[in-house]
Amino acid sequence: MENLSIVFDKRLDIEFLQSIYEDDIEHALIVFSQFLQIAPSLMKEMEESYLSGEVESFRQKVHKMKPVFSFVGLTKLTAKAEVLEKKCKEVSGIYDISELYKELKNQYSEGLPIIENEVNRLKEQVN
Repeated sequence: MENLSIVFDKRLDIEFLQSIYEDDIEHALIVFSQFLQIAPSLMKEMEESYLSGEVESFRQKVHKMKPVFSFVGLTKLTAKAEVLEKKCKEVSGIYDISELYKELKNQYSEGLPIIENEVNRLKEQVN
């Protein structure tokens, strides 16, 4: 296959994405597609832990999701998850972190369509 240069959406961390994928469009497509398959269920697990009020369980779910954001260039979400995970160890109750969690969920909701568009664009480049 001919080596094509990947041009990622400017709302993503392009420098980070270039460093891990270089110009391997097929690898990027695999990882971005996997993100769309697993992220919604990981976020659902996180939401369920939050609603149950179990801070440690919630922290574990955040920890599990944190690196997943980076692999699709949502590094701002990775940083937000890092802060949220640390705050979980400092709070007495789940609602002490509700504002941070709300921000994370909103940024995730804004990022998801970007990733969906990237998958479609990468598919076109591969075919």
